[in-house]
Amino acid sequence: MTDEQLVDMHRFLAEYHRMLARKAVLDVVQQYHTDLAQRLADEAALIPRRAAIAQRLHEGEQRIRDEEE
Repeated sequence: MTDEQLVDMHRFLAEYHRMLARKAVLDVVQQYHTDLAQRLADEAALIPRRAAIAQRLHEGEQRIRDEEE
């Protein structure tokens, strides 16, 4: 799964839980879905940044290995 697909999936799930929150009758259920939707949206926003950090770490480790050889 690509980073873009992962972001899209998190956004889709966030929208789905927002819809469930709007339809919820009980306040506790509405709050649960609202909170979950926000966490999924926040995670979607962080995926590209985390992927870039992981890539830089991987490149740094590779550079160290190449220098040791």
